[in-house]
Amino acid sequence: MNTEQLTLLITTLIMVVIMAAMIWMMKAVASGAIKPNPWVGLRTTALMHCETCWLLGHHAAASKSIWGFASAAVVMAVAGIATVAVELSEVVLAIGLILGMVIMVTGLILGLRDANRAVAKIHAGERIITD
Repeated sequence: MNTEQLTLLITTLIMVVIMAAMIWMMKAVASGAIKPNPWVGLRTTALMHCETCWLLGHHAAASKSIWGFASAAVVMAVAGIATVAVELSEVVLAIGLILGMVIMVTGLILGLRDANRAVAKIHAGERIITD
């Protein structure tokens, strides 16, 4: 294994570890293990409104977001391993990483949509005002 292949594998491994960390984070937030904070979790105005909104919103977003993270990790891992094992062009890895990111963002957007819909039912009719 040459240096270039090792670099490709390390890049792939880092991306897969990041996706695994995002899965852990989403599960922890959805279960209530991580409370509202400015760093971890989905932070829309509606989800930050109160702790109930935070928990319900993350619970609603969890399945699609986790699906997006897991699918992205698989796509990235397959692209990285294929690039090195089958000695494909580095373009394959780049496409795999980009496709993985698109899948991840799609899962997040669908999860956010579900979260905001769930939270809207809690405070139906209330206008959430932020300064």
